[in-house]
Amino acid sequence: MPFARETLVVSAICFLRQSLVEILSHAPEVRVSGEAASLDRAVEVARATRPAIVLLDAAFPGGTQSARIISSAASESSLIALGIRETEQEVLAWAEAGAAGYVPDTASVDDLIALIGQISRGEQTCPSNIAGSLLRRVAASHRAAAGAAAKPPAPALTRREIEILSLLGEGLSNKDIARRLRISLGTTKSHVHNLLGKLGLPRRADVMARLGPWTERPTAASGRPAGPRPNEIDPPASFG
Repeated sequence: MPFARETLVVSAICFLRQSLVEILSHAPEVRVSGEAASLDRAVEVARATRPAIVLLDAAFPGGTQSARIISSAASESSLIALGIRETEQEVLAWAEAGAAGYVPDTASVDDLIALIGQISRGEQTCPSNIAGSLLRRVAASHRAAAGAAAKPPAPALTRREIEILSLLGEGLSNKDIARRLRISLGTTKSHVHNLLGKLGLPRRADVMARLGPWTERPTAASGRPAGPRPNEIDPPASFG
């Protein structure tokens, strides 16, 4: 006799839930470990019985959100969505919610029992168009993750550094910045040094080329982008 899989049946529809329990109780491949009509009860039974399979009616209140909650509570269980429309959008939505498999609304009880056996063995089949969509979704997710990893994070600037960045964009020298902010020249140079380090820039003259990502590029009265005046370009401040 095949090994019976502990199975939890979840449906808010009483006759459907009871019918499934009755039918599955006669299947040697399945052993019903519990049933639930509400989300709270499903989570409670799942945690208490730790079933191998959770059968969730796709019409259950909350739909895929409920699937996520039940899957989280029963992390070692395989969730099967019952009675979904076999469309790319529907299947992908349930797969992303944690479903290990699904039974379309056109399937029979025998199909359900066969699927429970397949899922138990780590198998699952689906139409080629849906399999292709799953592969494309995984590939797109991988590319997005790789792009996010390659993109350097935006530097975290202090309020004072943001002020100085704006003034550098106006072309002010260290002395002019010190006067504008009413701080000492030494303090100004220290702020400029730290700012350039965070931005990864060797010279303050490079600020104009990189100003766009962090702040609006200021313009001179002529309407052309303002830049540091040649005689006011200072090398990065150094300690000591």
